[in-house]
Amino acid sequence: MAEVQQNEGGKGKNHQKKMTIRVDFTPMVDMNMLLITFFMLCTTMIKSQTLTIALPSNEKVDNVENMSQASADDAVTIILDAKRKVGSFDVDTVNGQVVPVVYYYFGKPGGDAGLGTTPESVAANNNLQESEFLANDEKSGKARGIRDIIQKRNKEVLEKINELKKKYENGGFGDLETKEGREKAQEAYNKAASEVRNDANLKKPVIIIKSTPQASYGSLVSVLDEMQINSISKYQIDNMTKADSTMVIDYQNRHHK
Repeated sequence: MAEVQQNEGGKGKNHQKKMTIRVDFTPMVDMNMLLITFFMLCTTMIKSQTLTIALPSNEKVDNVENMSQASADDAVTIILDAKRKVGSFDVDTVNGQVVPVVYYYFGKPGGDAGLGTTPESVAANNNLQESEFLANDEKSGKARGIRDIIQKRNKEVLEKINELKKKYENGGFGDLETKEGREKAQEAYNKAASEVRNDANLKKPVIIIKSTPQASYGSLVSVLDEMQINSISKYQIDNMTKADSTMVIDYQNRHHK
């Protein structure tokens, strides 16, 4: 193994003979192995942070083609896109990030009149709207953009959920002073909130999330977070249809020239 030896230097008549110093580093190998093993066993590994999405199963669906169908009164379609520069297909960026744009419409494409086949008919019946992607106002803290739209459509559920939150904070679900009490209270709250979200007597939206090829993955994750924040019980990720693409192109031609 590696060792350190001291050079005796030149040998003269009056030179005092010195003993050779030898440092053996062999024990360091064992010590290093012990340290590596110690840190491996004692270090907490970083847990991967993943987004859990509970999608409906089609095992009991007789007509698979109608799986994504929702009533016109409840359906809200959100289309994620990226802002394009005027007169160009290049995507705008701010600090290296793609600028997200959100389009949405209620019911079916084109509203009650439906989406026609001619450009004039599409422009007349296009019920697509554009929204800010921001979630809250910086000063007031109130919901804005796509969050405000979702909350207005899910107003009845959110009112019940807010009542449950106040009840939880006031100890209505159990003692919050102890760890065991908080766990039981949280479990009771989650159960009550789940019953509210699945209450058939409350008006709830069915949100369909779509995205263009220019949309960023981060925008999709942000919208999925909004589903959890705003207690949306029914939502799904779907592909863009020809009608959706037609409305987006028509809207951009009329508003972003």
